[in-house]
Amino acid sequence: MATIEILATGMGLSIQDQGRSGWRRYGVPPGGAMDRYAAQTANRLLGNSKDAPVLEILMQGAQLRVLEDTWVALTGADLGSSIRSWTACRVQAGTILTFPVNRSGLWAYLAVLGGIESEHWFGSASVDSRNGLGRRLECGDYLFAVASGTEIPYSGIGRRVLRSDLQPEMANANEFELLPGPQFEQFTEAARAELVGSQWTVAAQSDRTGYRLSGPVLEVPDSILSEPVLPGSLQIPGNGQPIITMIDGPTVGGYAKIAILQEADLDHMAQCRPGTELKFRWKI
Repeated sequence: MATIEILATGMGLSIQDQGRSGWRRYGVPPGGAMDRYAAQTANRLLGNSKDAPVLEILMQGAQLRVLEDTWVALTGADLGSSIRSWTACRVQAGTILTFPVNRSGLWAYLAVLGGIESEHWFGSASVDSRNGLGRRLECGDYLFAVASGTEIPYSGIGRRVLRSDLQPEMANANEFELLPGPQFEQFTEAARAELVGSQWTVAAQSDRTGYRLSGPVLEVPDSILSEPVLPGSLQIPGNGQPIITMIDGPTVGGYAKIAILQEADLDHMAQCRPGTELKFRWKI
């Protein structure tokens, strides 16, 4: 029996896990959940494997019907759901889950018992529409839980809530530490200083492949030969406006990379919705 019926996909809805490793040398991006901590935590709240496929919900507008009594967990962005984020609880058949308003963050994650049944591509269930991996979810689709039912490994409780000190804060202004990128020395001292001395804004043209930043125009060095690009790289194209490579981004590129985010900050960056103000500083 199906566990969830999709009534509306909203701004975006896809199945994701922790991504596919070991394929970058063939041009396949790692993919996976944009906020891996939130996706892992949703699974932990239900006692699932941390890599179990979950439903990734973008911004607002998604609607889901629960078709059987079961447990679900919701983490990540606050999208106005009746289920509190960072919580696991039992829901009854017929319940309509809505995500009507984007209050904070950008990506939310819904986990079901055992994970969502899904095909795998290159060892991962993660859908990457840009690169043709997986099927886009549509209204009327049904999702099946691997472990159908109402039993979880925590008896005698009504819900589980992640400790407040483990719940990341999702603010409208954020500061990140940067490491020097591969072409750091090719940028002028003025450009390096302007990157950390200016305020940047996440542009509306951002997506799972890259977050575009708007702000002052940085001086761009001569072009480079295409070389490997890691998630978190700050590439500077010809218009002088940084692009932060995200997990569905290209594995090679020819834009000079002035800096790179620390891997531990990628989840935080992913939750910075368009319009979020950013500041940077060099890691000492």
